[in-house]
Amino acid sequence: MRVPSIGLTSDERRIVAEGYRLAEHMLRNYHDKPSVMATIGRWLARLRGMVLARD
Repeated sequence: MRVPSIGLTSDERRIVAEGYRLAEHMLRNYHDKPSVMATIGRWLARLRGMVLARD
């Protein structure tokens, strides 16, 4: 990610760049939890599959 160079000293640019690197590292493997409706939908789909498999 590019760091703005206008109005910042080289030390400030390094600090901002390091902040970007830390944020990218922290968010690298982040995944949003599914919503309640998505969880219920998957549960119902599995239940439907189990019921249909019995027949």
